[in-house]
Amino acid sequence: MSKTLTLSIITPQKPLLEETPVESVSLPALEGEMGVLPGHVPMIVQLGFGSLRYLKDGKTEEFAVLGGFAEVLRTGVNVFAEGADLAEEINEEEEKQKIKRAKESLSSKDADIDFELAELEIKQAIARMKVKKHHLG
Repeated sequence: MSKTLTLSIITPQKPLLEETPVESVSLPALEGEMGVLPGHVPMIVQLGFGSLRYLKDGKTEEFAVLGGFAEVLRTGVNVFAEGADLAEEINEEEEKQKIKRAKESLSSKDADIDFELAELEIKQAIARMKVKKHHLG
């Protein structure tokens, strides 16, 4: 059996990784964190908001994943994420501003406010910030 599996991360905007050989993958499954090694039992997993980590050449890389699903195969993992950002590229200050703007729109008296969208923006920004802080150690 191979000691690696391939990892692909695809978002609606663009592919972020394509069949990258990795040693292991950790996914933010909806029911909790899930680890995948080569030879894993095939399955489809719904993803929540959280950290997707993978080990490549002894080094851990990390993405903030914002929902979607993953196809786990014996030889690889295909992630179809609603959104994903490389941890080292996340700007904490931008995320704080997104939270501030969303909270301001929620507290306004404007009847046209999309409450679900504003709450989603807050949850996504918080998830990105958590991944960024975890990545920094």
